[in-house]
Amino acid sequence: MRESVTRGIRIAKFTMDAYANYGNVLQNYALQQVLLRYANEVDTIWTQPYNFLPEIWWKWCWKEYIKWLINWRNYRTEMMNGHIGREMARQVKIRDFSNRYISYHRVNLDTLSNKMKLYDYCVVGSDQVWNPHFGNYHQFFLGFAPEEKRLSYAASISTMEIPAKEHDFFVQGLKGMKTLSVREQAGADLIEQLTGRKAEVHVDPTLLLTADEWRSVSRRPTWYHGGEYLLTYFLGRRPAQIDAIAKELGLEVVNLLDEDVYEHYVTGVDEFLWAIDHASLVYTDSFHGSVFSILFQTPFVVCDRLGTGKGDASEKMGSRLDTLLGYFGFQQRRTNESKDYRIENPLQPPAWERCEPVLARERARSDEYLRRVLGLNDGCLEKRL
Repeated sequence: MRESVTRGIRIAKFTMDAYANYGNVLQNYALQQVLLRYANEVDTIWTQPYNFLPEIWWKWCWKEYIKWLINWRNYRTEMMNGHIGREMARQVKIRDFSNRYISYHRVNLDTLSNKMKLYDYCVVGSDQVWNPHFGNYHQFFLGFAPEEKRLSYAASISTMEIPAKEHDFFVQGLKGMKTLSVREQAGADLIEQLTGRKAEVHVDPTLLLTADEWRSVSRRPTWYHGGEYLLTYFLGRRPAQIDAIAKELGLEVVNLLDEDVYEHYVTGVDEFLWAIDHASLVYTDSFHGSVFSILFQTPFVVCDRLGTGKGDASEKMGSRLDTLLGYFGFQQRRTNESKDYRIENPLQPPAWERCEPVLARERARSDEYLRRVLGLNDGCLEKRL
């Protein structure tokens, strides 16, 4: 992929902002780093309500302060030792990574139009920014910016069902974008069905950085003291069968979202990267858990996501995994409850030799798209030596 010296381009980047999910932060960082190949400045514009738990939790009324001060019925003790306390500690580590590596600018919605005058382009993506089941998705069609500035890169819809009350807004939002790049073929098909426009399909920005680029921002977790382990990272319910599988394979289990093991639960973003890179096997229902397993060439098993009940929306978001595994021909690494969450020879590495040609092709396609939509295809850009 070509590197370039740019011509003063400023980009405002929009995505789902939070301090609760590793994949969200990592795709945010990745898209920033990719866009910096073409622009002098890339700012992530945070317009959503501030959601850093250690700060918003303390906005109590006077009763909560008194309960805390006197530790009424173990109020303070249970909070700090329970879910809230662990989640606060986890978010502190996630925000630390974000503050070190991502250029954030918080902007109020009522001043957003004026703020966009400072930027040449607005880019929305990746993550599930166009999922209509998320209440804050309206802003991600960039209606506050002139149409000629509205670009997307690998935006994800992650559903084939547009609620009736959102249909008109959704269609008009898509029609108002200057360019349409999505992460899943299913999303491109839906867009064509709704609007007649053809969206391009591009890989998640995390795949545009090399394994070594990711290793440069990774860090050994404080919980690692040697030995081989099976890493589990589940955003839905974690299948109990995995413990038996790990025992059969002779591997210790490290479950990153196990609230019963404090040091695992509060793993930071940089530690998350290291943990996948050094695992003997990864079990996950996460898109980005799968992405980094592929990038680091760590044997992995992808499980269908289990929600909190029948028909849960989280159970219907498999198209992104279908697309990802399809790129590399790794569909055999996927399993589900009917297969007792097993695959044949899970520790045997998949055909990693398939990865580099696919990654090179997709990185070149993304480079061509971004140069084209940013007006940089005139051959005047210099290469870095």
